[in-house]
Amino acid sequence: MFDYYLRLALIRCRQNLPMVSLLVLTMAIGIASCMTAMTVFRALSGAPLPGVSPYLYVATMDAREAVDKDDPGYKRPDSLLKLLDAKALVDAHHAAQQVAVAVAQSLAQFGSPDGKKSTRAYGLMAYGAALQAFGVPLRYGRPWTEAEQSSDAPVVVIDTHVAQKLFGIDDAVGRSVTLGKRSFRVIGVIAPWKPRMQIFNLGQNSGSVMGQDENFFVPAQASLDAGVGPFTSGECGKGAPVISFQSAAVTQCRWMETWVRLDTPEQANAYGQFLAGYANAQHDAGRFAYPPRAKLYGTQAWMTQNHAVPDDVHLNLMLAGGFLLLCLVNVAGLLAARFLRRQADVAIRRALGASKRDVFVQHLVETGLLGLIGGVLALPLTWLGLWIVRMQPVSYADAAHFSPGVFVILFALSVAVGLLVGILPAWRVCRQPPALQIKLA
Repeated sequence: MFDYYLRLALIRCRQNLPMVSLLVLTMAIGIASCMTAMTVFRALSGAPLPGVSPYLYVATMDAREAVDKDDPGYKRPDSLLKLLDAKALVDAHHAAQQVAVAVAQSLAQFGSPDGKKSTRAYGLMAYGAALQAFGVPLRYGRPWTEAEQSSDAPVVVIDTHVAQKLFGIDDAVGRSVTLGKRSFRVIGVIAPWKPRMQIFNLGQNSGSVMGQDENFFVPAQASLDAGVGPFTSGECGKGAPVISFQSAAVTQCRWMETWVRLDTPEQANAYGQFLAGYANAQHDAGRFAYPPRAKLYGTQAWMTQNHAVPDDVHLNLMLAGGFLLLCLVNVAGLLAARFLRRQADVAIRRALGASKRDVFVQHLVETGLLGLIGGVLALPLTWLGLWIVRMQPVSYADAAHFSPGVFVILFALSVAVGLLVGILPAWRVCRQPPALQIKLA
């Protein structure tokens, strides 16, 4: 029976091509606009570290000291801590994994000892087991040990891109590179790795939305000893010296974030209590000038708190949804007019014994076919929409890429749209008694 309804729908579509073209084009434009906005939103709102970030939490507290009181630039909640406090939280080992990190970018230049090769790199200064906590895939060698970290040993983990640029090989373990004014020994090489979205130092973010390749991981104190500091100095006390760009003189600044990996809600609750206890103890001791209000934030909650997904992306999604709804209303009206013009055919079918259900299903098959055709037409329109987004000077332009998942959602949405807009017109055309329909015919 479905095959018969499908053939009948094709015949009906060929009988009035101008009306069918208008219906299909209206649906296609609405679906394409919605899919373009949805694709960008899904790319930005997904897990930044799939399989890992659902278990990552960032520690926040008001760690301002007396010299920071009444700081007009202070933002709450605050994830930035002095290295002293970050070390204390990591060394307490109250989580499955814990690490304090800061972003090092742009001016961190690696060079081979002979000075003939160098490359700009982006990476993380870390205190703790950074590779393990963030699930970074290690290809060769090993991460640094606690003994190496405690002794401020000049060791570094680089990625294969840096290894290829400097040495022409992937396995650069045992080689030496210069970072700042010191020579560092390569103890590990990671596969290319980056978060899908920017999650580190969101409060200090300069507008970057998409994640970037982390080309190296280096122990924080060893990096400072080499004269290479964080990309941003963070929040410095009023008595702190003037900090230059990527300066290592950040002793009096809050510049590190502490991330912990907690696998269960019970572990998260327990760590939250530990975090509050530590912060309150520092306040009671007179170090923290204000009640610290310590709190843990999950990765997604922290991104939401800091508007990691730009507000205009949310606005575009709402506008696209409203536009699709407007298209649906117009298509439903056109379908109602199209179906009601065929009441004579429906009357004959009903008089010959067709039930309301048969007539209803027949018209739904036709609207579903129209929706499917609209989805086929929406495919190139969606590609066009994503291309236009990529051409815009926005920080999330790289997220506008078509994917197989988007393809599946697009066609499912197109069929759903066809069925949805066809329900009311199909119901109206089949609910009148056959005798009345014949009389009207």
